[in-house]
Amino acid sequence: MKIVKPLQLQAYERLKTMITDGEFQLGSIYSETKVSQTLGISRTPIRDAIQRLAQEGYLDVLPSKGFCLHEMTEQDLLETYQIRCALEGFCVVQLARDYRTGAAQRTFQALAALLKQQQAVASGSRSIQEFAQYDQEFHQGIVYYLKNSAISETFDNFHYQMSRQTALSLSQEGRMEETLLEHQAILDSMAAGEAAKSYEAALDHLEKPKGIIRSFQA
Repeated sequence: MKIVKPLQLQAYERLKTMITDGEFQLGSIYSETKVSQTLGISRTPIRDAIQRLAQEGYLDVLPSKGFCLHEMTEQDLLETYQIRCALEGFCVVQLARDYRTGAAQRTFQALAALLKQQQAVASGSRSIQEFAQYDQEFHQGIVYYLKNSAISETFDNFHYQMSRQTALSLSQEGRMEETLLEHQAILDSMAAGEAAKSYEAALDHLEKPKGIIRSFQA
């Protein structure tokens, strides 16, 4: 028996996918009515989905006009940085402490494979979108290792903010290569069981985009 999702959830998931896939452009204003017609979903579920996505930081609602993608602010930058440091800092320490276990070793292997894929992009197409996808998977691999649904959900709630920061950061010349070195330093420290060094490497890596993005906004 096929389970049909409520229209509110369908609208939310469709809109969120459109945002993360880059179908909406920064600086453009979108009509609730046109989006409703495009997706073939009535306006009330679309309106509910827009409000929910606005609460989650993906969109800004413009009264009597429509909605637009949320532009990153200084506060967004700070909050995302702090959340990531809290979550990922904790997770890299746990991985380093567990470094001899089978689960940790499998995670290290998966992370190493992602680094190879990032290296291939950096040496080839230099696609920011493709590199950023592997970047996201690298950080997810660290966070998801704990199998803590509350931590994973909190991390996922910042997906849009993280992806925007990553794209802005990677647009700076040489940032791909720097990111690879920083990822390698995190992985090497965890695989060696060096918890303190892993923590420092993770925080150093997460702090870099903060300064880069501020320079763009200045």
